[in-house]
Amino acid sequence: MGIKEIAAEAGVSKTTVSLALNGHKGVSDETRTRILEIARRMNYRLPSERIVHQESKGFIMFARLSKHGLILNRDQSSFIVDYIDSINDAVTKAGYTFEILDHTFTSVSTLTELLSSRKPKGIIVLGTELDEDDVHNLQSLPFTFVVIDTQFESACCDFVDMANIAALTKIVNHLIDRGHKRIGMISCTTPSGNIILRERGFSLALERSGLSPASFLRIQPGFKGAYNDTKTYLKQENQLPEAFFCYNDVAALGVMKALKEHRIRIPEDVSIIGFDNLPMSSMSEPRLTTIKVPNRLIGTIATELLVKKLSTKHQKESITIQVNGTLVVRDSVMDRR
Repeated sequence: MGIKEIAAEAGVSKTTVSLALNGHKGVSDETRTRILEIARRMNYRLPSERIVHQESKGFIMFARLSKHGLILNRDQSSFIVDYIDSINDAVTKAGYTFEILDHTFTSVSTLTELLSSRKPKGIIVLGTELDEDDVHNLQSLPFTFVVIDTQFESACCDFVDMANIAALTKIVNHLIDRGHKRIGMISCTTPSGNIILRERGFSLALERSGLSPASFLRIQPGFKGAYNDTKTYLKQENQLPEAFFCYNDVAALGVMKALKEHRIRIPEDVSIIGFDNLPMSSMSEPRLTTIKVPNRLIGTIATELLVKKLSTKHQKESITIQVNGTLVVRDSVMDRR
């Protein structure tokens, strides 16, 4: 049994279960007690119980670093919980204990000071909101670390991330196979490493297919930003493409709401594809075609890489691992053939 099953039994989110099981704030005593009772009834070994039968080697930290909270927000909570759950399992299996650090990143010196007081054996950094300079600065950390959910080719550190460019090839080919020729991308005014790679993958896929050069509509992050900026775009009477790829599901749902309010039909007038396969994407109207990110696998691989680096003297060589996702075909793409 895992967090998903406990959440279903308790009638709460996976985020709430993760917080309760790991002793973090944000859960009422009543809810925490109920979750712990269900976990024990399901024979789920709690994090505190998993180390009873083995000598801990110290702890590995999952550092969720945010800069502005525009990408790492509540809409992404289920996505992040899958990282936490998989990392927790892999860390415990390797004989370490697990801790979570939520930190607003302002400088590497502040982060170093905080980490030095905690003394983790190693760190898995959620780098979603970090830019290229931030990642370069992380290289001065006096700890072994692996970065997930972003990557930058110029930074010599360890990354485990989604294979963004390969995913965009799947998306563009899917649209072309269904007769779309004019395809635009909804991108973000606050780009992350993943968004930059998705823009590059989108451009490359169109170029290989011999279609018109890529066009980008950059909108404010989040559901509200996508909704408001798409409304502004539509008021300017721009010619719509036949399809939009949106940089993530949250943006796609905001775009879809704005299109519907302008009586633009999805997918009859405009096809939409998202990215992340958040739970809400299967409940939208129409249901959203999207890319399922293998975030549990990413979390497991990142932990195994970190543990291997902690156990060997050869820690200087940096490694980048990309994990392919899956196109989840639903109802938001029109067959125009």
